[in-house]
Amino acid sequence: MTNYFENAKTTDEIKATYKELVKKFHPDIYGEKGNEILKDIHNQLEKVIKNVDKDFFKAEDIIDTDEIRIKKEELLKEALKTTFPEGTLFALYWENRLRPANHKNPLTKHNFSGWNVWSLEIAMLKNGFKSSDWSTFNQYKEQKNFVDKGQKGTHLTLAVYGKEKDEEGEEKETFKFFRGYTVFNYEQTKEFAAQETPFKKLATEDQAIKLLEEVKTITQNFWTNYEVVA
Repeated sequence: MTNYFENAKTTDEIKATYKELVKKFHPDIYGEKGNEILKDIHNQLEKVIKNVDKDFFKAEDIIDTDEIRIKKEELLKEALKTTFPEGTLFALYWENRLRPANHKNPLTKHNFSGWNVWSLEIAMLKNGFKSSDWSTFNQYKEQKNFVDKGQKGTHLTLAVYGKEKDEEGEEKETFKFFRGYTVFNYEQTKEFAAQETPFKKLATEDQAIKLLEEVKTITQNFWTNYEVVA
């Protein structure tokens, strides 16, 4: 396998190399085979960044401002134009010094990792979720919480490892296979829906003010009519 980042040792060198690679192997220029090459490039990019920019991978709770959220949604649109949006979004975040949310399963105390993080980041942005908590259907069910009917889950992959003996008879952990499973965001559950009020569902502050004015008018009209009848 070609080592595309062999000569890139610093953050700036990695960025410059990545940009040149994307230009060279873009499917519109290189052909359909470029899609597979770009997947390899993104996989290598993740590994090389882990060695150079370790802080980027630290899991921590992040509260995005409206400005950052808008920027993330813009980058998502760009990433979705590619055949490997998870890898592209990862690269775009890194170039723009943006961090993904700390996607985790609060019921198992597990933090998601690898490309699963980016699958969840995409699902969060596409659906407008604010929460970064994800669990399986059965895990919610065990907690007497249930996924709302008609909700679509997000598919993830789990790498399954097992122990094998080498030629010298020593046991070592080796990769076996990938297993797929589906998770749902906390905002897709009945518990979350029950906590929402009509005001929380309003898209803007202006709508909330308008509704309050309508309620005020209705109340005034009610008492006016009451006094006339009385």
